[in-house]
Amino acid sequence: MKKILVLVRETFPTNEILTDKNVREKRVLNPYDEYALFQAKKIKEKTETEITCLFLSYRESQYGLRTALALGADRGIFVYYPGNSIPEIAKILAKEIKKVEYDAIFMGIRDVNNDREELPSRLAFALETELYPHILSVDVKEHFTVRREREETIDSLEILESGIFAFSQNVYEPEYPSIQSIMGIREKEVQEVYYSDGMVEKNVTVEYQDIHRKQEVYKKISASVGTEQLMEYMKKWKLVD
Repeated sequence: MKKILVLVRETFPTNEILTDKNVREKRVLNPYDEYALFQAKKIKEKTETEITCLFLSYRESQYGLRTALALGADRGIFVYYPGNSIPEIAKILAKEIKKVEYDAIFMGIRDVNNDREELPSRLAFALETELYPHILSVDVKEHFTVRREREETIDSLEILESGIFAFSQNVYEPEYPSIQSIMGIREKEVQEVYYSDGMVEKNVTVEYQDIHRKQEVYKKISASVGTEQLMEYMKKWKLVD
């Protein structure tokens, strides 16, 4: 049996006008992550598969996780973290993922409201695992096979090692939970983990700024003696011998 861990985040809706009144309440599943869940469900329909949804939220509402469970996840892990630091989020997720048995991690390449694509690479580094980015679709026989988007081509690859599959597709025919799947949520296991902002250990680097030196940098240098003055400053700052 394959065990797939799907990371799902919530984000602002992309088809509504947000106001000060509803911006805190209106959330949807991040489309890239929802597509990753959709791909995991397709595998589940073909072969025996268990899908665990690790749902990251900075609200205490579990509505998004319940939606993911209704869409096909077998069990859920609700991780509450109110911060927005990607390095800290990666550490938190890595800590929780290490407690779970899995054959592959599925997630979106990005948050639809954050185009930096930073989280998958940081998470792969924290877990010391492979990252397979820009995946369009995935299938499984003995191993996972994927279609991956390149700059000018689409590659078909067979993946032999476990890792993070980061999907770049977010335009697809959406699925909606059935009444039966919604009713079945109550029977599914949900684990809750709560973090407060600042609970993650930080490697703090202290940087000292030389204010006086910075002020001298902006001094005007006469063109006639510019070379000599530049050399004096560079020797003073130990940039040259």
